[in-house]
Amino acid sequence: MKKILKVVVGILGIIVVLGIVFFTVDYNRVKNQKKPIFCIKSLAGGIMDGGTIEYFGLGYKVIDFHTIAGFDDIKIGTWFMDYNDFEEEIKAYEKNIKKIY
Repeated sequence: MKKILKVVVGILGIIVVLGIVFFTVDYNRVKNQKKPIFCIKSLAGGIMDGGTIEYFGLGYKVIDFHTIAGFDDIKIGTWFMDYNDFEEEIKAYEKNIKKIY
């Protein structure tokens, strides 16, 4: 029984360490406005706003925004992060663009 417990704890430990490494690499890529490496593209496809794509990683989520208005940004957060969480930021960008033009 102890051997099985050690194996299970070892596997869980490896998954946690890999999750931390994957998140760190993807976080640094997102910070530099690059697409994540260790994420899976959402099965639902893109969001119909001009090309926004959601990616899912091991315990985190990345949203690559490409709106029709020109909002082009990449955000990283938990799986509970939603596209609508950034609605105010997108609207502020759109207002700023309208002022310029």
